Amino acid sequence: MLRALILSLLLLPLGALAQQETRIGGLTVYHNTFNSSYLQPEIAAGAGLVRGPRHGVVTLAVHRDGKPVDALLQGQVTNLLSQTTPLQFIRIEEGEAVYFVANYTAAQRGLLRFEVKIRADANAPEQVVRFQQEFHPDE
Repeated sequence: MLRALILSLLLLPLGALAQQETRIGGLTVYHNTFNSSYLQPEIAAGAGLVRGPRHGVVTLAVHRDGKPVDALLQGQVTNLLSQTTPLQFIRIEEGEAVYFVANYTAAQRGLLRFEVKIRADANAPEQVVRFQQEFHPDE
């Protein structure tokens, strides 16, 4: 089940969605956002994600020197009205790969700002990744 989720998340950037990459503090953070309806219902449920016309999904993978990092993530999403909602990340591990996914909601179309604090290990300084994405609710 998780293998299917990861495969679907990896294939999404090949379509209309573009995976983004941010380099910060020796880390490479791959991030992507998409409408939750792109996931099959059983895959979303298996990962603990909610599907719906106003639900999106953000995915992140943290790497150092080309290898996955099992980091601690804390994040939030803010809409254009400055309404902020915390992101509750779910850790997914498949073999050596480690991914983090979280749901977010948006009542209407608009630009969303994401901020994710990443701690790669207990002794590492916290790194902050910021990105934004236009959200288009399913009609």
